[in-house]
Amino acid sequence: GTATAMVERLGEAHDRALVCGPEMMMTTAARAAIACGTPAAGVYVSLERNMHCGAGRCLRCQLGPLLLCRDGAVVAWPAVADVLEVRGR
Repeated sequence: GTATAMVERLGEAHDRALVCGPEMMMTTAARAAIACGTPAAGVYVSLERNMHCGAGRCLRCQLGPLLLCRDGAVVAWPAVADVLEVRGR
């Protein structure tokens, strides 16, 4: 099955949802969790980027306004929803 089907099978709102996997799957699962009633601020996604300096200076880990080495690799959905929902980026 798919991640979305799994979330929909839960069929109820939860305080939090933690999502890890390919970005497209995380976007779909986050949307499904929110549609089931989980607050958007309670949906966390785990992001990956190649990091070089680890201090936010080289910008290799940039995702929109975030530097994942500095701001964290696990972030609340509202902080990255606009960036992850852009197709073909």
